[in-house]
Amino acid sequence: MRSRPSWQFLSLLTLTALLGCSGEEGTVAESGPAEPGPQTVKSPLASGWERTLVQPGLADPEVYKENDDLFFLTGTGDSQSLPIYETNDLTAFRLKLSYNPSAADPVYDYCLIWAPDLNKSNGVYILTFSGQRVPNGAACPAAGQEVTTFSATAPDLNLRFGVPQPINPGTPYPRSLISTGCVQEGCNRTVRIDSATYNDPTGRWFYYVWFDRGNNISAFNTAAPGTVYNVTGPALSAIPAQEEGINEAPEIFKRNGIYYLLFSHGWYNSQYAMSYIMADSLPQLTRARAVRRLSQAMRNASGQLIQSHGHNAIVDRRGEYFNFFHVGAFQPAGTFTSRSTYKQRVGFKPDGTMYSLNQVNVRWNHKAGYSYSLDLVLRDGSVVGPCLDVNRLGGTNKVTFDGVCFSANSRMVNKGDIAAMRIFYSNNGVWGSFVEAAYDGVSDDVFLSLPGGTAAFVDLTWNEKQTGAQYSIDVQRRDTGAWVGPCIDVNSVNRALAWTYSGRCTSPGIDVAPSNISAFRICSAVNGDWAHAACGTTAYNGQGMHVPVIIP
Repeated sequence: MRSRPSWQFLSLLTLTALLGCSGEEGTVAESGPAEPGPQTVKSPLASGWERTLVQPGLADPEVYKENDDLFFLTGTGDSQSLPIYETNDLTAFRLKLSYNPSAADPVYDYCLIWAPDLNKSNGVYILTFSGQRVPNGAACPAAGQEVTTFSATAPDLNLRFGVPQPINPGTPYPRSLISTGCVQEGCNRTVRIDSATYNDPTGRWFYYVWFDRGNNISAFNTAAPGTVYNVTGPALSAIPAQEEGINEAPEIFKRNGIYYLLFSHGWYNSQYAMSYIMADSLPQLTRARAVRRLSQAMRNASGQLIQSHGHNAIVDRRGEYFNFFHVGAFQPAGTFTSRSTYKQRVGFKPDGTMYSLNQVNVRWNHKAGYSYSLDLVLRDGSVVGPCLDVNRLGGTNKVTFDGVCFSANSRMVNKGDIAAMRIFYSNNGVWGSFVEAAYDGVSDDVFLSLPGGTAAFVDLTWNEKQTGAQYSIDVQRRDTGAWVGPCIDVNSVNRALAWTYSGRCTSPGIDVAPSNISAFRICSAVNGDWAHAACGTTAYNGQGMHVPVIIP
C-alpha cells in the first residue's frame, strides 16, 4: 500500500514551512547575409497564450464556475485549511474566506488537507477534500491512519461550509476509509484522494484516486454508485515507465461533444507532468483510449529538474478555455523550493486535441552538409540566441523545444512569449544565413523552409477514430496520380496515432520520395474490418514536414 507518493509527502514534511515563508506550420522569411543583432518584431507583447501567475503558494487548484462573471478558486494551502478566492474575470482574485474543517466540526480535527473539489448539485454547494481525521485534540497525522476524502456542504454563495462527512459511509459503494488498507469490496472502492466531480446529463459523476501498487483513478455515477468505472493506473494495466506508478488528479470537461479527462503522473521531483484522454462518453474515458501528453517536466542542460506542472483545472469563459495548474519550482536546479498556481489559455486543434502546455516541434528541411542552430525571438523584441546551438542540433532536421534554452544558460521560455523562431544554417562554421518563422504562441508545430532544402521526412498525425481502432497509411504519387495503398500497413502502424514517413513504402517495398507525394491518406478499421474502413485524406505540397490528417 502506498500513500500519495508525490506532493502529499512533501506537504507533510516541508510544504507548510515553505508556505509560511512566503498547427499549423508557420510562415517563413529568409535573412540577409549577416548575423543580425536583437530586433523588434512586429508582434503584440501579449500573445493571448501567455502564462500568468494566479496565486503564489497555492497548489492543486480547483476552479468552480457559477456563471461567466463569477468563479471561485480553491486549492491546497497550509494543509490545515482551504482558502477560497473569488473572481469575476479569471484575472483579479480576492480572498473570500478560508474553510477550516477542524473549526467547523465540534467532534473531530483534521490535517493533511489537500486537493479540494468545488461543485454544485441540486442547488447545494459541495466542497470535497482529502485529509486525515482524528478526535479533537489527538495527534494529527495519526499512526495507523491514511488520508481519505470528506465533503461539506453550503446552502448558498456565502460558501459557509459545515461539518465534513465521509463519502458513502456504511454502504458497499466506493467510500472513505480512515484506516490504512482497503474496504471489503476492493481497493478500487476505497476513496483516498484527489476527488473530482462532473455534472453530466446522465448524472453527477465522482472521480477519485485509490492506492494499490501506486495511485489509480476510478469513477462512479452517483445516480448508480454500485457500478465502478476503472479509468487508469498501475493496478489496472501496464502504464509507461515515465508515469512512475502514479496516475492522479483527475479533471473532466466537455467541449463540442467530446469529453476530456486530464490527469497527472510521476513523482513530484522526477517526471511530474499532465496527460489526457478523449472520448464520446464518460464511461469510455479509460486507458483503452489513446493517452496524449499535455506537458513535460523541464530540466536544465545538465539534466537537473527546474520546473514541473500538474494537477490542473479547466474552466471556460465566453467560449474560451483556461487551464489552471500548479508549477513546481526547483531553484537551485534539482532542489524543490515552491509551487504556485498559474493560468494558461487552452488551444484546440481541428480534431479536438489540445495544444501542449510547453512543447513545440520545430522542423526545417534538409540541406546536404549543413548544420543548424535555433534562436527565439520574443514578443518584447529581444532574441534568445542561440537557444539550441550547433552542438545540440548538429545536422538534424527536427527538435522538440520544451521550454528550456540549453545553450542560453538553460533559460526558461514559455510558448506564449515567443513571437518567431529562427534556424541558422552553415556548412563552413560561419553563422550568418537564417530563416525565420512567425509563431503564434500556442501551436505545437513550426516549419522553417530553407532555400534549396528538401523534406528529409514527414511526420503524420491523425485523430483517434474509435476505441481499439487500427490504422494504415496510403500515399498518392505526384508523377502518376496513382495511390500506393497500403504504403505502411496495419501490421506496422497498428493503433499508433502518429508516424514518421521517411520515403519508403514498406508494405510494397518501394521508395516514394516526399517530393513525389501529392496526398496522404489514413484509413481506420475496427476488428480487422477493412472493407468498411473510414479514411481521411490531406493534400501535400511535397515540401512540408508535418501533415495532420482528420479521419471523418
